[in-house]
Amino acid sequence: MHYDRTPEERKKRQVKDRYIQIFRAIAIIAVVMIHTTPAGQWQVFCKPLINFAVAAFIFLSGYLTKTENDNWLKFYIRRITRVLVPYIIWTVIYSIPDIQSSGPSALLKNLLCANATTTLYYIFVYIQFVLLTPLLGKLAKSPYRHLGWLIAPLSVILFKYIPVFGGFQLGKHLQLFWNDICLGWFTFYYLGLILGNKILDRKFNIRNLILMYCASVLLQMAEGYLWFIVDPAGCGSQLKLTSILSSTIFMLIIYCVLRRSNHVPDCRFLCTIGDYSFGIYLVHMMLLKGIEDLEFYSTIPYPITSLIVLFISFILCYISSAAIGKKASRWVGIV
Repeated sequence: MHYDRTPEERKKRQVKDRYIQIFRAIAIIAVVMIHTTPAGQWQVFCKPLINFAVAAFIFLSGYLTKTENDNWLKFYIRRITRVLVPYIIWTVIYSIPDIQSSGPSALLKNLLCANATTTLYYIFVYIQFVLLTPLLGKLAKSPYRHLGWLIAPLSVILFKYIPVFGGFQLGKHLQLFWNDICLGWFTFYYLGLILGNKILDRKFNIRNLILMYCASVLLQMAEGYLWFIVDPAGCGSQLKLTSILSSTIFMLIIYCVLRRSNHVPDCRFLCTIGDYSFGIYLVHMMLLKGIEDLEFYSTIPYPITSLIVLFISFILCYISSAAIGKKASRWVGIV
């Protein structure tokens, strides 16, 4: 266990932990907004504002991971068990309708392919990054570190742009591979590792980053409109080239805040949302499936729908955690 040596170090750690929870809260709010964004041109103009969502979770995971470890096996067991047990539990829960209609084989398929609901792919992606951490640390410290920045863009071009604009579809198994592989998200974990381990230790002008972020969001909207013409289903994707650019800039803004802030922010509600972000991530899709077909829900304007889903998901996680205790809550994935 790590013990801070001075009051100043303890304060810095407290500030960092608080801001990380705030950014997790912002990310989960964005995730819920993404999944409640109406279809059509809403996707073109709203999604670019919130497409940093999953990237932020992945970036923070990398940022908080050390590239040096005396016991990688222990690291693997601790990190993977933390998400794999909730993955199994929630896959079973989400698979109940599939089991009823298709039998037990549907559960096995969902477990192996993260098909039970649209959000569970994240756990597969996270586990891949955990397993790759030693290699990514070596790459980041090598003369070939810049090759890491090419992996996500080239993968997105290969698996998304070429099929769509080339007028053909990926095969079933290749599409499944792309859905569950970490390549498209590589930039964010890699960037987190590099900045969190001070492999790249430099200051960024946060005002310039904000201006660049705003410009990149406009680019996202422009690209999204082109996608809307060719492939409406992909127009709001978090894995477009402009989306990766925007999210990368947003991660640099997060880094600047974590690096420069020296006071504990008074945002207790956001911190609490951050504490339950994993649970909200797992729960909110089930809640959506339960209420999106209700007549009253269709009359509520966006993004109020997002706030309702977020609030109810949070309350469900909070009450469940209080009922079963913190330790059990961690195993279930509520906290």
